[in-house]
Amino acid sequence: QATVTVKDKQWQVGVANTPWEMAQGLGGLPELAPGTGMLFDLGWEQTVHVTTVPMLFPLDIAFFSDEFVVTEVYRNIEPGYMVTSTLPARHFLEVNAGELEGIDSGDRALIELLPLEETLVIVPDWASTMISLMGFVVIGILTVSVIQELVKGMPGEPGKSPTLLPQTN
Repeated sequence: QATVTVKDKQWQVGVANTPWEMAQGLGGLPELAPGTGMLFDLGWEQTVHVTTVPMLFPLDIAFFSDEFVVTEVYRNIEPGYMVTSTLPARHFLEVNAGELEGIDSGDRALIELLPLEETLVIVPDWASTMISLMGFVVIGILTVSVIQELVKGMPGEPGKSPTLLPQTN
């Protein structure tokens, strides 16, 4: 978690820096509380491609250099579009549409990372459910395999015992 300040505006943001967080982003959220968003750290300056396909609401997107100088701002990006930076950027910020009003290229951002003890970690309910489900699926597959092997070895007719060794004459 971090606080991003540009000029007189401030956002409480989640920080995405792992491949999973980068891919997920804000996608699938029904809405975003005012004054919140997500800051993405790509690790180095590069051309950035941001998709709003999984979004359910419009966004403002600001790209930042290594030094947190705003390089580009895109406003009111509707769901279903791809935004590509024209200049290399290391970071980008996604917030509700309209919240980057008055922010322009050349503005400097101040990023304050929150200490770990202030960071609230919320594990989505679906994550633990999926992990449990995967465990049950694996146990189910193993159980079915064992039962199939036992059934294969059972005699076909009652009272007839299976031939264990080949007969020789």
